[in-house]
Amino acid sequence: MPELTSEKRRGLSSLLRISILTLLVGVFASCIPQKELTYLQVPKDFEGSDSSYFEIQHQLYYVQQNDILNITVRSFSDEAAATFNVARTANLQNVQDGYFYLTGYSVNSDGRINLPVIGEVEVEGLTIEEVKAKLNSELALYFPDEALFTNVQLSGIRFSIIGEVNRPGKYTIYQNQATIFEALAMAGDANIYGKRDEVQIIRQYPEGVRLIELDLTDAETLSHPDFLIQPNDIINVKPVAQKSWGIGETGFSSFVQTLSLVSSILLIAATISRL
Repeated sequence: MPELTSEKRRGLSSLLRISILTLLVGVFASCIPQKELTYLQVPKDFEGSDSSYFEIQHQLYYVQQNDILNITVRSFSDEAAATFNVARTANLQNVQDGYFYLTGYSVNSDGRINLPVIGEVEVEGLTIEEVKAKLNSELALYFPDEALFTNVQLSGIRFSIIGEVNRPGKYTIYQNQATIFEALAMAGDANIYGKRDEVQIIRQYPEGVRLIELDLTDAETLSHPDFLIQPNDIINVKPVAQKSWGIGETGFSSFVQTLSLVSSILLIAATISRL
């Protein structure tokens, strides 16, 4: 009988050591390092030197199907200008996205917009400046004696953001350009499980769809060609591996959950040893 008790004690001692080891491994493995949560980490050789300046690269945007163009024509002749300018509200701060959908010119499935008098004009695959030049040429045919000024803008930068962010959804930024950090800010930033070093951008081109990955923990991303988002982008913040383990969001919560698991194992083992 004493030999059996001694054997049980050795078994419990081994189980205790394994449980403690499991607790330590679980806590350390579940913690998300600060390095993975910090944006724009600057290499030491950049700090305090002129090379710490990063040049933001701008890319041309080419008009796509389903884009909404805001087109304004100005002329000394109010009648000529009124023909093209859809009635607009004076207070644009309180309007919603639907306003621009109703008052702008949508690019249809054939890559064209339909303008008064002129009719359909193909704009898909053109830059905004090229669209403006094309419209000026078309207008000159109908109003040869009028001095016309044409302004063409996208009706904001529309994008979607999904994955590990606090407020996933569809958003519009009413600016001519916006960075990926501005897009994340509108979605409430990436949450604790967001994989900031592999943020994916799904971008549409006339030739197809391209997948882009950005490491937002690296300051050199500021000079990446795709640092500025484009209309119709889909931003996907992937999850870190720790999320699939079902561990807590912080080191303390991970410790508590792992300790609870180990305690349960020890309680079960102690109960069995008394049988």
